[in-house]
Amino acid sequence: MTRPFTDSVFDLGQINLRLLHYFRVVAEELSFSKAAVRLNMSQPPLSLHIKELENLLGTPLFLRTTRSVSLTPAGAALMREAGLMLDSINRSLHQVRKIGRGEVGHIQFGTVGTAAWGPLMPALNSFARIAPEISWTVTELTPVQQIDALQLQRIDIGIWREAKLALPHGLASRLMGRENVALAISEHHPLAMKNSVVLGELAHENFILMPMNTSSLGSYLYSMCRQHGFLPKIVQQVNEPQTALALVANGYGITLLPESYARIHWPGVRFCALSERLPVDLYAIYQADSVTPAAARFLDSLEGGA
Repeated sequence: MTRPFTDSVFDLGQINLRLLHYFRVVAEELSFSKAAVRLNMSQPPLSLHIKELENLLGTPLFLRTTRSVSLTPAGAALMREAGLMLDSINRSLHQVRKIGRGEVGHIQFGTVGTAAWGPLMPALNSFARIAPEISWTVTELTPVQQIDALQLQRIDIGIWREAKLALPHGLASRLMGRENVALAISEHHPLAMKNSVVLGELAHENFILMPMNTSSLGSYLYSMCRQHGFLPKIVQQVNEPQTALALVANGYGITLLPESYARIHWPGVRFCALSERLPVDLYAIYQADSVTPAAARFLDSLEGGA
């Protein structure tokens, strides 16, 4: 006999998904024997489980005769509600499984501005084709800001150049794409007619560079000049490459930038290759011990190694 239902004895925690699943199958079949076959179990335990559910709810769910099984009004109501609950839970669990496999999710990128015209967008476009259910956003941050954001887990992946030169403990990198440095000069500059320039020829030029204390590219280019025998004479420090190029176009100095900037038409600016290969390869940086499944899938999509 079912016990009277009162709020004081009803414990939702005692009603598990398995009981609701058993009930749903019996309600669909309106036959304990057929339901037991579907559930790959014998009929007596199934009947006991249904009786357990009825006891927990304090009301009969089925009318049983020797010839038929039918739903009570309470059973019909539970059939509707259990179907909605189980379908919703199945969808949620399916979504959780997809998140765990890196099939859905969101990636927060932090990136230096010079990456926008380089390998970054092709990598994101390619990733969007193979993982259309993963969304992403990009925030422009300096490498120093990216390191803080990665350690505080405010971004999932950082992107800057020549990151393998020095990474704090706990961070790892994956190559995103290779690029070299190109020389940007005014179209009226004496060197503008040359197809390539030796870096040493720039020893007496006025340089426009990004700040060395905030830009990995600025400090890297300064150190490359030192390695080639001279200290660059920096007349302007700017935060944005387009600002440097505007100054270059008006004859206020020269600058060194990733060669991807030569793909864009900058009025008054001429790009020349350097005879020496100065790599400014782009890297994706991440916390090695806390990569989200979606971020891990993006990293795996990159062709470069760690």
